[in-house]
Amino acid sequence: MIGPVSAGGWATGLLQELSNPVQGFKSACQMSAEMAQGGGVTSESLLKDSLKQIANIDRGLQGGNAFLETNPDAMREAKARDQERANGRVRGYLHGVPIALKDVFETNDRMQTSAGSKALVGAPAARNAKVVDNLLKAGVVIVGKTNMSELSNFRSLKSADGWSSRGGQTLNPHRLGGTVAGSSSGSAVAVAQGHVPVALGLETNGSIISPAAYNGVFGLKTTTGLVSTEGVMTSTRMDAVGTFTRNICDAAEALNAMTETNVYTEGLHADALKGKRIGYTPLPELSAEESKDPAKRADRKHYEAALEVMKAQGAILVPVERLDAGVPDEAYEGYNEAIFSEVKQQLEDYLAGREGLPVKSLAELIAFIKRTQKPDEPDQKLLEMINELETSPQKREVLWEAILPVFQKTIDDPLKEHKLDAMVSNFLTHNYFYSAAAGYPGISVPSGMDDEGMPTAIYVYGSGKSEATLLSVAHGYEQASQAIQEPAFLPGAPSTQTPDSPDKTVEATNG
Repeated sequence: MIGPVSAGGWATGLLQELSNPVQGFKSACQMSAEMAQGGGVTSESLLKDSLKQIANIDRGLQGGNAFLETNPDAMREAKARDQERANGRVRGYLHGVPIALKDVFETNDRMQTSAGSKALVGAPAARNAKVVDNLLKAGVVIVGKTNMSELSNFRSLKSADGWSSRGGQTLNPHRLGGTVAGSSSGSAVAVAQGHVPVALGLETNGSIISPAAYNGVFGLKTTTGLVSTEGVMTSTRMDAVGTFTRNICDAAEALNAMTETNVYTEGLHADALKGKRIGYTPLPELSAEESKDPAKRADRKHYEAALEVMKAQGAILVPVERLDAGVPDEAYEGYNEAIFSEVKQQLEDYLAGREGLPVKSLAELIAFIKRTQKPDEPDQKLLEMINELETSPQKREVLWEAILPVFQKTIDDPLKEHKLDAMVSNFLTHNYFYSAAAGYPGISVPSGMDDEGMPTAIYVYGSGKSEATLLSVAHGYEQASQAIQEPAFLPGAPSTQTPDSPDKTVEATNG
């Protein structure tokens, strides 16, 4: 585990950094090509570079605090991948590439799997998550576990995005006091800082899409059930595995590896947008007060620009209605009850079944937090509220059966009516909520920067298992716009904080 860096230690690290600069912001594609060329770039050298960045930048005075711990076995694995390459065996695109995991993915090694909670620090997991096994089979090297909103943001009623009792506060590398979003915060920041080209996240609702948008990277949330969640500390049945990357090609290759297929890179070509029918939701109308907000101004401006880019690349743009039109209040209420009651069941089952943890039930978890909570730490009122729920499994099934079709229709109906390939919205419409509630995929795509140095994004989405099409659309826009930017590590906080979640939801960044 990486501990806090002292002023002296940081200064020493900084001198080393200046004398031997790290090579960040490489894509997995670049890493693969350089390793194949045999010019001295190896999995071992890439790992050393990643670890040096984590020590000198991530844990430095101006770093993002993205990592909870690094993998003590990573160097052995990197050397093994290099030996395989020397012997003529290359497993694929990700062979020898360093990646990071959100702290909910079980790994059968010496690292913890704790959802960021001190209460869940104990014996390491006895297995790898299925998706981790698939990635290891593809040849990745796991650098470490990333910080996150503790317990996937199901601890406090007041969202503590990017904070955990194990790791403290994750910071936005673009503007260190800016919104980091949750709960897969550390994974987004690790990629934004260039420490790894790929990091895994997990989303219930918004927890991949939001951190990707606010930290200026690509965030892919997959269809629920497409990627196995076996061995993942999930919150609900709606949880979906996804990735953070600095380009779409890496996201597609990672999804190939996670699903043991090769279908997700087939549509990544130069004219990917040509002839695509893309629905777009209305531009937000800003009030005089809202127009003073640099984030909202930039969100609108860059969304307009993105539509023009897509049109120029041959896409056929079709206006569609707001997704929330006609969604009854009862659907939001039912969703909240179903989600929170399932969090209770999932946590109870996980704690009871996981060996070697200091707590074995939700009640014990709450008691542990109460005993160890510091005065300046977030409360656990949401967790306590969840523990008091008495929704039966039967009622929960009835709720899911009633509400899932409602949210799926918000996306399926315009797709069918207008014969669309995909849809796009400005990020601040929060349409990612409806995708997640439907169990459908979506991609957060960088679109620029606002006047305060914070990233903006557009949101590309579609029906279930449409990842290949969405990746193709996002790739076309990415190649034409080249909107992603490296972080500036600006001091201070922008005036705009995280926007409110959809009116009828309790929380929109869980997962």
